Amino acid sequence: MAGPAPVLCLGEILIDLIGQPAGPADAVEAFIPRVGGAPANVAVALARLGIPAAFLGAVADGDPFAPVLTARLAAEGVDTRWVVAVPDGQTRVAIVTGPAGRRDFAFYGHPPADTCLTPEHVGRALAQGAAALYLSSLPLTAEPACTAALEAVAAARRAGIPVCFDPNPRPQQWGRATAGRGHCLAVLRAADVVKVSRHDLAVLGIDEGDYRTLTAGARLRVLTDGAAGCTFWLDGVRGHQPAFPVASVDETGAGDAFMAALIARGVRSGFRYRAADVRFAAAAGALTTTRLGAIDALPTPAEIAALLDAPGRDRRDRPSGGIFSAG
Repeated sequence: MAGPAPVLCLGEILIDLIGQPAGPADAVEAFIPRVGGAPANVAVALARLGIPAAFLGAVADGDPFAPVLTARLAAEGVDTRWVVAVPDGQTRVAIVTGPAGRRDFAFYGHPPADTCLTPEHVGRALAQGAAALYLSSLPLTAEPACTAALEAVAAARRAGIPVCFDPNPRPQQWGRATAGRGHCLAVLRAADVVKVSRHDLAVLGIDEGDYRTLTAGARLRVLTDGAAGCTFWLDGVRGHQPAFPVASVDETGAGDAFMAALIARGVRSGFRYRAADVRFAAAAGALTTTRLGAIDALPTPAEIAALLDAPGRDRRDRPSGGIFSAG
């Protein structure tokens, strides 16, 4: 008998080269490689939270990194049946520099294999059913992945599959994709669960009012703001979740952990959200900053529960030094 339908995580899987020590590029002494990419991070985070997840994306055929990427997903319990190897791409590499809390990303790979995902491949995956569809904005910056992603969103909506969107736009990629902003705004309108940061709004050229208008049909929408915590809108009511005080080491992947936690709680509740679900997600994001790398740092349910139930913590999670809220 087939198991429950997985959450399909569509987009890129790549190698993060994380500069150490954290700071500007000219201060970096070494780069530490880690498997990353928002959809890959979200897929692994979901698996760690006990939610079936499948990665839907492309890797470079013959590239030495490709088997490393897929093996890591499989080792984490992510379904890799929808990973396709393409002949004309390279593994995308992200150079991560900048101080803690203000990381910069520079991308390399010509062309990145993830941009070669086709509508036909996406259609086959969605035809098998899904608990939800997750994507970020990177697939919207190049063809044929852009068409594949937009068709996936449209197909999910027709099938009643919740669409979960965290745009997470990177200025380097956005500047090359003149149509990308419009595609991103269209997916914001279509999404059932959406998270953006204040930085995302600036890159997209919209403000909080625009965001609220674009996402008026969403079941849950979240706006993160670093140490100020996050604002969310649920059943027409605005709420606020303060940031959790933690000893942050590296925020890479924290927003992905936040989003995965929201999706996990949605899958379990039939996407009927409560404020406690945002608090759970904020704790997941905060914990991810306490270890280096994205996938290596993604928390387990027990770790999240321990942070939420820590002695002396009250429901307001009063801000203090060392605060991080996933962005």
